[in-house]
Amino acid sequence: MDLPIDPHLFQLYLVAVVILILIPGPDFLLVLGRSLFDGKRAGWTAIAGITLGNFTHSTLAAAGISAVVAASPALFQGLKTAGAAYLAFLGVKALIAARHHWKHHGAAGAVRQDAGLDARRIFTQALVTNLLNAKVILFYLAFLPQFVAPQLGHVALQMFIMGQMVAIIGGLYLLVIAAFAARAANRIAANRWFRAGVEALSGVIFLGFALRLFMTERKLV
Repeated sequence: MDLPIDPHLFQLYLVAVVILILIPGPDFLLVLGRSLFDGKRAGWTAIAGITLGNFTHSTLAAAGISAVVAASPALFQGLKTAGAAYLAFLGVKALIAARHHWKHHGAAGAVRQDAGLDARRIFTQALVTNLLNAKVILFYLAFLPQFVAPQLGHVALQMFIMGQMVAIIGGLYLLVIAAFAARAANRIAANRWFRAGVEALSGVIFLGFALRLFMTERKLV
């Protein structure tokens, strides 16, 4: 059975998706931080949460539920505010962690490498961060439809298939990031000065993501 997808549009879509995925965002930052400071299993756990979030986004978009959220000013504003608040929370938490490491400067020893890993917390944090990102909803509703071929029919199926590609390609890219970060962890992240600097930078970036998300306009064209 042939899939109802225009091959040329699909190729262009894949190129565009790869370019967009390479632009660092909250998901990238979460995976990088967890892999550096908590080990590769923590990075994989965060990736699992993010991937589930992307799968959920694409499924909701194909079902038309995301369109309802985006079309409702109240729903969209509520989601956007919740997402921005959560990113701000992560930013403040990272800054507090940076202050702690800065006060206790010096060698920190080896990175924990998954010792006492709180997988549920890491998974939930990554999932919630992804699901509350209103910009992801706008991506599926404003960007993805440009590569749909209505004349082929099954528009919802086309959106679902292309949406899943974001989750798959994004997940594979994050696995590479996690692998490199985990390998470098014991060499560079064990020093508290370094960790404090990375935590502080992450906190500032998360706060920047929060502000950018809060300023996101509800535009679908």
